[in-house]
Amino acid sequence: MANEKEKQRFELRPVDEEVGTNLRFVRLEKDAVVEMEELPPVRLGEKSSPDLSPNPSSNEDVRTRSVEPDMGSLIEIDSQMITNAWESEAAPTRTFAWGWVALATCVFAAAILWSLANLNKVGGEGAKLTRENRLNMYQENQEEIDAETQVSTIEKAARNFLGSKSVEEMLRYVRHPERVSPLMKSFYAKSPFKPMRIKNLMSLEPLTMDNRASYWVVSCELEGKVRTQLLLESITIDEARVDWETFVCHQPMAWDEFAKNKPNGYTGDFRVYVQKDHNHSHEFSDSTAFDCYRLTALNGDEVLFGYVPRGRGIGLRMDEVTASKEDQTLPMMLRLHIPQDLKSPQGVVIQEIVSRRWLFMDDPKEGEP
Repeated sequence: MANEKEKQRFELRPVDEEVGTNLRFVRLEKDAVVEMEELPPVRLGEKSSPDLSPNPSSNEDVRTRSVEPDMGSLIEIDSQMITNAWESEAAPTRTFAWGWVALATCVFAAAILWSLANLNKVGGEGAKLTRENRLNMYQENQEEIDAETQVSTIEKAARNFLGSKSVEEMLRYVRHPERVSPLMKSFYAKSPFKPMRIKNLMSLEPLTMDNRASYWVVSCELEGKVRTQLLLESITIDEARVDWETFVCHQPMAWDEFAKNKPNGYTGDFRVYVQKDHNHSHEFSDSTAFDCYRLTALNGDEVLFGYVPRGRGIGLRMDEVTASKEDQTLPMMLRLHIPQDLKSPQGVVIQEIVSRRWLFMDDPKEGEP
C-alpha cells in the first residue's frame, strides 16, 4: 500500500506546459478514497495572447471564473470585515444625554416666546407712537390753519375799521360798541370823519396781557405816508375787533387844556404816563404825608404832578402798581381831580386807578376797574 502511494506522486510541471489533458487527484473522505478530475491551472500575472478573445471560449472557462471572485473585492471585503470587527470591539458603550436635549428645547422655546412677546410689545408701542405722531401732525396742521385764518381775520378787521365811511359802520369793528358809541359820536362831532386806506401792512405782533394771548398790535402805513398802530382783540379765529379808545387815545378833555386851565372841581379819567417823583410843594409839600407822581400824556406837552396819601387807600394801590418800577414810565388810566381853590400850579389829586393800562381788558359795565 505504501509503495502504491509512493508511485502515485504528483509531478510538478512548468506553467508553460500545455494543459490539454485533465489531471486527476485523490481526496480522502471519511470511508473511502475518491479520485477526482483536476481543474486546469489558473495563470496569474500573464497577459492574454492577442489572438485570444476577451470573452470566455468554453463552458468550462465560464464555470471557473463565475465562482472565482476578483482579488480587489476580496481585499475590500476582508478589510471592511476587520475594521467593523475592531470598531465593534473597541467602541465603548455610551448612554445618550436626553436631559440636556430637553433643557435645550425648553430654553429655545422660552427664547421664542420671549421674542414674540417683545415683538408684540414693540408692535404695540410702534402703533401707539404712530397714532401719537399722526395726532401731533394733525394738531400742528390744524394750528397752522387756525393761525393763518386768524391772521387773515385780523388783517381784514383792520382794513374794514380804517376804511369805514361812517361811525355806524365803524362800530361793527370796535370793542365794547355800546359803551364807546356815545364817545365816538362826541369825538367825531368835533373832528371830521375820514375813511383811511391801508397802503402797506408793516407788521402784526401778538401781545400778551394778564396771561391773555388774544391781543395783537398791527402797524401799517396809510396813504400819504402816514403810519399808525391798531390794538385788536381776537374774539375767535373768525372775529377780531379794534380798540378804538387806544387808537385815538381818547381823553375826556384835551390834556394840555386840562393842565393849563385846571377847572375847579373837575374830575376826569385820563390816559397818562406815570413815573414816581419827589416834587412836593404848596398843599402837598409834606413828603411824609403824600407820595408824588409825574404825569404826562400822548400828544401833550404839559406836565402835572399827582398826589396820593402815603401808606393808605389809593396810596397803597399806587405803591403796588409801581413797586420796583420807580425808574420806569407806566401807561395807566387815572381818575384825576382838581380840588376847589387849589394853590399848586401843577398839582392834581389822584382819586382812583381806572385801569392799569390804556385799555379796558373787560367792559367796565361788567365789573372793571
